[in-house]
Amino acid sequence: MCGLIAISGSVNSAYEVFFGLMNLQHRGQDGAGILSIEENGEQSFNIQKGSGLVSNIFSEHSLRNVNSKAALGHTRYSTVGQNDPNLLQPFLDYETGIGIAHNGNIVNYYSLLDTHQLNSLTKIESDSALILALMTNHLSNKEINRDNIFSAIKECTTKLIGSYSVLGISKEGDIFGFRDPNGIRPLVLGKRQDKHGEVVYGMASETIALSFLGFNDLEDVKPGEAIYIDSKGQLARKIIHQESFSPCMFEWVYFSRVESKWENQCVYAARFKLGKILADQLKANGISADLIIPIPETSRVAAIALAEVLDKPFRELLIKNRYINRTFILDNQTNRQEAIRRKLFPIGDEIRGKDCLLVDDSIVRGNTAAQIVKLLRQSGAGKITIVSTCPPIVSPCYYGIDFPSPSELISYNRTPQQVAEETGADAVIFQSLDGLKKAIGKDTLCLGCLTGEYPTDITSASDFESKRLEDRAISTQVKNKC
Repeated sequence: MCGLIAISGSVNSAYEVFFGLMNLQHRGQDGAGILSIEENGEQSFNIQKGSGLVSNIFSEHSLRNVNSKAALGHTRYSTVGQNDPNLLQPFLDYETGIGIAHNGNIVNYYSLLDTHQLNSLTKIESDSALILALMTNHLSNKEINRDNIFSAIKECTTKLIGSYSVLGISKEGDIFGFRDPNGIRPLVLGKRQDKHGEVVYGMASETIALSFLGFNDLEDVKPGEAIYIDSKGQLARKIIHQESFSPCMFEWVYFSRVESKWENQCVYAARFKLGKILADQLKANGISADLIIPIPETSRVAAIALAEVLDKPFRELLIKNRYINRTFILDNQTNRQEAIRRKLFPIGDEIRGKDCLLVDDSIVRGNTAAQIVKLLRQSGAGKITIVSTCPPIVSPCYYGIDFPSPSELISYNRTPQQVAEETGADAVIFQSLDGLKKAIGKDTLCLGCLTGEYPTDITSASDFESKRLEDRAISTQVKNKC
């Protein structure tokens, strides 16, 4: 899961992309990059990338005065390949004159990689780099324009299996973007007028990145659709190849910011409905508590809805250290557990002797839930019930969220009562599948991690799983040596 943004038509595109990335930081903490087309007597590429948070990589002051007619930005969350600075995006091919950034995972990456590297002298180290290689091979000795880019995208869609939202930029200052045929990963298009009446276009992973920058005409890029915006502001759209409408449910449950809107459904509204539906389920089963406590941050909205429906006090009694980043997207179990310990601390005096209803957005590995139950027990809590706004996650994700193996999922081959025993809670209550669909307002979603039924062929998934686990082991060994 990564963050993407591209802007064309603004004289300060790189500066605006920087702020767009700040609003997409939650989508990736491993590193970030900005690729821009700058005017210094002549047009030229400028690329800057680094590991860590956006604010630590780029200087707002230095970007403010950069004359950049178009720019492309990326925040990285690694799911394929080690946490290697060489894998930071955007990727650039100087010879062809295009750069790209990618959000998602290519399930058949390793089989495609073997074929590609037999016919190429260039070593490919990630699925994103493979997408660029497929495009540049198709574009070799061709002019970079709308028709040729659309043709290269079509070539990609015939070979790639998995999830991909891709944004690109050309040496002329054109930008382009496309989504996979099932629309698994998000991509939105926006436009606005500048103070001179000129149209500025932007594309991004979430609406918040564009609305923050004043884009007020926003819409989703369709599954299988490609968009090309040339340096003169001419926009072209084309459905390249469309198979289904299968947006990832986890965007509404956890990943996206509550200010964002995707596929005409506000993230805030979806999370509030998830809480209300859960509350009705709890009431029907006679389950109650003295306090409703959200596990920060993404469960807060659902917890408010639960408290309203159940008429119980909503209390934020797990205090988050705001300087600790998202723990779910860290790259190994040890790092996650240590970050959770540092991230949250309870207000014991308010918890002692109280039956607590803990609200979480989802229970994936169980690290957060187990650590928090332990903290509440130490604070003298009474009965502890965990409610999850998401149904049990029982199968791997191959599309850009880092749980590629069923063995690491706490709900895999376990009942809710067994999950409660594993976490130390008295009970665990999960959202129903129908409740999830009702809250999001979509009948068709990617629910592979909940049902084991995926919108694409997953024949190559075992290669993906084993390689990702191998990468984690290597990464852990390197860190231990350091």
